[in-house]
Amino acid sequence: MDKKFPTGVRPKNNGLEIRIFGGGKVIHQETIAANPHKDADVRRVAKYRNELKIKLKLGLSFADEDNPAYLQSFANMAGEYLKTLNCKHSTKLSYLSILNNHWMPFFANTPCASITTRQIKVALSSIDVEQKTRDNILGVLRGVLYHAEVQNNPAAVIKTKKMQKKPIERYTPIERDRILSCLSGEKYVYFALLIGCGFRPGEVMGLLRNDFNGEEWDVHQQIVRGREVSSTKTGHRRKVYVPMWVREAMKEMPIRIDSPYFFVNEDGGFYKDTKKFNRAWKKAQERKQIRYRIPYCCRHTRAAELLSKGTLPGKCAQQLGHSLAVFYNTYAEMIDEYQADRDLSQFEPLPETAHKRI
Repeated sequence: MDKKFPTGVRPKNNGLEIRIFGGGKVIHQETIAANPHKDADVRRVAKYRNELKIKLKLGLSFADEDNPAYLQSFANMAGEYLKTLNCKHSTKLSYLSILNNHWMPFFANTPCASITTRQIKVALSSIDVEQKTRDNILGVLRGVLYHAEVQNNPAAVIKTKKMQKKPIERYTPIERDRILSCLSGEKYVYFALLIGCGFRPGEVMGLLRNDFNGEEWDVHQQIVRGREVSSTKTGHRRKVYVPMWVREAMKEMPIRIDSPYFFVNEDGGFYKDTKKFNRAWKKAQERKQIRYRIPYCCRHTRAAELLSKGTLPGKCAQQLGHSLAVFYNTYAEMIDEYQADRDLSQFEPLPETAHKRI
């Protein structure tokens, strides 16, 4: 019965066992989850065995450890990789989501060393996301394979295309007012703070009532994936000016003495997500027949408003909690409707550049 299987491959315990010989003895032996009766599985295992033999010739000996990382399944190495990450809780959750949704369906039981560049490209072709997201997804796979000590990482040779950023459509003052007119109570206040101050959604959820001095919010924490994080996204505490119209909106919030948070859920604690607010925002845009934009565009709108009204870029960046370089790269756009005085004479040439036609 063994004769119908390739050299070094034989059925064992409802799987396929591979053996690699060297110096007249077996130097590596393992059983792989596969169907011995499926030709495709037999070919896959035989190919994997051949790849291991090539690695041996390159000097990657299996004798150094009983179960080298690069021979373990992708699922095992992915789990170990996540445990070793020294990063924010939210980042780790994002990586876990990427692995579960995009890579585990393809490579869960595949030994890391047998994953090829071609297989990765095929998997990527089935993932319908924007280029930036695709790069992030590929980066997580690359990290797992590096952790598994796979030589000549097959994910590292894949080149990603640099895509031109899609323009962000900010809200005009009229659009802003029409949408806000559909909201009431804490939903109205929530979006007044987003679009009027440029907060990140998680920062609004983490606002503490006593951190408002009547003119500015002291922003030093946020809510990320249901957890309170004692720092902002950039790690810097900042003061954010609250426009007069937003302060008036804030008066609609009921006074709660049983919680330190400005936005309080039914249990007296902070909101763990923004789903209820986002649904209201989307519904308001549908009602007013305004093209839908995600709530984060409120932050971009605030940045454009400040620039359009002549606020110094450094001050704008400080209010939004970014470095000046990031602000210029991401938020630096103006909106004519927010400009109080459109002085077009500034675009005229200096007097000495005037010329006469002969």
